[in-house]
Amino acid sequence: MAAEERPVQIIADHTQTSSRVYANYVQVSSSPIDTTLTFCEVIGPQSEEEALKMQKTGCLPAPVKAVLVIPNQIVDGLIQALQAQRDK
Repeated sequence: MAAEERPVQIIADHTQTSSRVYANYVQVSSSPIDTTLTFCEVIGPQSEEEALKMQKTGCLPAPVKAVLVIPNQIVDGLIQALQAQRDK
C-alpha cells in the first residue's frame, strides 16, 4: 500500500540564520530555464576623482552582495508574494 501523500508546509526557521545582506539594487535576467537576481549595493562616488571617472566612463561599479537563481516555475508565485507584501 502506497503512503498517503499530504502537502508539506515550508516554514522559515529563524533559529538557523545567516548574516543579513543589504542590497539597494537588483539586476534581473532570465533564460528559458531560470531567472537570476543579482543583488548589489550601489554606493555613489566617494571622491571627486571617482565622480569624474564615473562621468567619463558612464559606469558606476556596484559590489555584488548575492546572486539568486530560481527556476521559472516559481517566478509567478514570487511576483504574487511580493505584490501581496507590498499591498499590505
